[in-house]
Amino acid sequence: MCFHSIQVWKEMNSTVISHEHVQESFELHVVSTGAGDQASFVKAAKDVWPLVDYIHIREKQLTWQDKIGWAQSLRSVGIPSCRIVINSSELPPQNDIYGGVHWGQDAIRNYNPAVISNVQRLRLGVSVHSIDEAKIAEERGADYLFFGHVYSTNSKPDLDPRGLHALAEVCRRVSIPVMAIGGIEPGNIQAIRSAGAQGVAVISNVWASESPDRAAALLRQAIVATESLSP
Repeated sequence: MCFHSIQVWKEMNSTVISHEHVQESFELHVVSTGAGDQASFVKAAKDVWPLVDYIHIREKQLTWQDKIGWAQSLRSVGIPSCRIVINSSELPPQNDIYGGVHWGQDAIRNYNPAVISNVQRLRLGVSVHSIDEAKIAEERGADYLFFGHVYSTNSKPDLDPRGLHALAEVCRRVSIPVMAIGGIEPGNIQAIRSAGAQGVAVISNVWASESPDRAAALLRQAIVATESLSP
């Protein structure tokens, strides 16, 4: 878990946004597109990171060492290691380059639970698509889950969204934090919170925007605005 704390002020539509990264807050994850454009990703991430909690390097075509290289590039522009997550199937020890790893189903089912339970390891997230997958991930040692896709999304045009009811059921059946992913926009943050999620993960909403930092700020603004409305 990242204990780095930073306060950032953004002027947006005459509203000042303050974000302090704190443990146990409603989390905002931004996940890379998989396009393989390192330079553009790092440039945008430099502006985005103060407004989000975690930046994921999700580039399936890259080797593990290449992903570490991307993480080092993020570090070189001032992004704290505790904000950087690498999506892969590795579970390395704590280090100064990145602060977490995120797995798919194959990794969580095949990894030795004794290794996962190592208290010195990095924070571990797992993507799930059902209650059964969520329960297995929790039982095997995941620290948090991505569940989706919750809303319709261009990245999965041929699949129906799982919806808020399914999200609420997963949140109810596990005790670890669940982050909603898929079609996330500022306008649905409150519904996601009401379903029991403790965070959201976005891809195109931020990276496909003409102004990624503004898109991230709008998401942060929605999170702040719904703090007092959350159950």
